Amino acid sequence: MLSVEEARQQMLESIPVLPTEKRGILECTGYVLAEELHAKENIPPFDNSAMDGFAVLSTDVKDTSKENPVILSVIETIAAGYAPEKQVSSGQAARIMTGAMMPDGADAVVMQEVTELIDDEVRIFENVERNENVRFTGESVNKGDCVMSPGKVLRPPEVSMMASLNCAEASVYRKPKVAIVSTGDELTPLGEPLKPGRIRDSNRYGIFAQVQNAGGMPVDMGIAPDDEAETERIFRESIANADALITSGGVSVGEHDVVKNVLMKLGQMNFWRVAMKPGKPQAYGEIDGKPVFGLPGNPVSSLVVFELFVRPALLKMAGHTDLLRPSFKAVLAADVTNKDGRVNYMRAILTEENGQYIAKTTGPQGSGILHSLVLANGLITIPSGASFHAGEIVEAQFLD
Repeated sequence: MLSVEEARQQMLESIPVLPTEKRGILECTGYVLAEELHAKENIPPFDNSAMDGFAVLSTDVKDTSKENPVILSVIETIAAGYAPEKQVSSGQAARIMTGAMMPDGADAVVMQEVTELIDDEVRIFENVERNENVRFTGESVNKGDCVMSPGKVLRPPEVSMMASLNCAEASVYRKPKVAIVSTGDELTPLGEPLKPGRIRDSNRYGIFAQVQNAGGMPVDMGIAPDDEAETERIFRESIANADALITSGGVSVGEHDVVKNVLMKLGQMNFWRVAMKPGKPQAYGEIDGKPVFGLPGNPVSSLVVFELFVRPALLKMAGHTDLLRPSFKAVLAADVTNKDGRVNYMRAILTEENGQYIAKTTGPQGSGILHSLVLANGLITIPSGASFHAGEIVEAQFLD
């Protein structure tokens, strides 16, 4: 069996980055930028006031105080969106609004709260330093600057910056379209009564949600029965209409586990067992150059394998370079032992106390106990054959 690190590296090396596409500014949130965006103008394009107040010469108000206010003549009012018409000279001030263009001559703004306006004169009760409360041309971005580089995830701040750059569209990496198939005669769709020996098809819905959280676009392809011909038909249709295929179930060694056979018939299988718990039986391969992830049928195994393998793969396909969740140290709340010959990813509740994280397992860790993941907000890593006592340190990661 491959180790988790070996299997993941082998997989990620074969995962393709999807082609780029142009998307409008209102449609690119969450996508990864595929080009450099340069400033074609200064931001801001002119010196402007950082607040409502009065534009003055700082030397005029250097000695002002509540007891001895300076009185200046107000020569005009400058609203945002309008250019000043007059130059401010000594003994004068211009009333100015936030974001309005600074008038020539003025080198500071006195905030309105420390002034008193009477007719065409203003009393000023506090001094200001030169350049105080002024936002300068190019303070955020200078013309010609590279503002964003390829690989940048376009969040709301980046979208706002695009608008500031007068950039109505951008080249981004496509998000992967991911077909999802559950396999097995034992699965019962939602809304239908359970017959003896049958179970609910929960994995397909959990994987659908995981694909969405990873930024992919899931496509529900339903349930494939334990029949090679029908499974092959569904796989062919899935690959023809998606960038990747995820299956759950059918990757173990049972007589009716057909996923591996179909995968090898249509493409190639790179590996199918990994030294981890939960999730040893899993398949990774390719059909027509597109990745196929065969997840285990047990619900916890399926969701954990997705987290450790499929999520970073989908992120890479979408142009991301930061693929793995950060890991950190956590203090165990109780003893933990791993007698298995595989690394164990235990479901845990991670809380912060006094500047350090505390890890408490969610109870029984069977791969069929989905509730253990419902309770968890993270995973702790327990190496093969290792035992840890309460108070010792383990590796942890959040699931959110």
